Amino acid sequence: MILNSTFWIFLFFSNLLMPPPESLVSWDTLEHDFGIIDHKVPVQKTFVFTNESTDSIRLDNVRTTCGCTSPIWSNQYVMPGDTSHIVIEYDAQDTGEFYKQIKVFIRKQRKPEKLLIFGEVLP
Repeated sequence: MILNSTFWIFLFFSNLLMPPPESLVSWDTLEHDFGIIDHKVPVQKTFVFTNESTDSIRLDNVRTTCGCTSPIWSNQYVMPGDTSHIVIEYDAQDTGEFYKQIKVFIRKQRKPEKLLIFGEVLP
């Protein structure tokens, strides 16, 4: 009986010591360079991800750094091994170089995933 209790205590504490996986998904790419784009001509990039976990996942939120960048995503569950995507649109209303970070919050994952888009808007 003592051996059985010791086993369960060991198992409990060993699970606490093991860090959770950093990411539940893998991405086709984490950044995209739009290069030179025309002023006031919106551009889009589709970021594709695969659920690498053994459980279904869902995107809770996708946050951008400003109103010039807008995300489109599904809140449907993604089964293990399946893929889904996020479309990011940059409106190109301001001229000059841009560098925008997008944070993707996934249910059951502590830290958000970070995507980057950048480029230059010419008049």
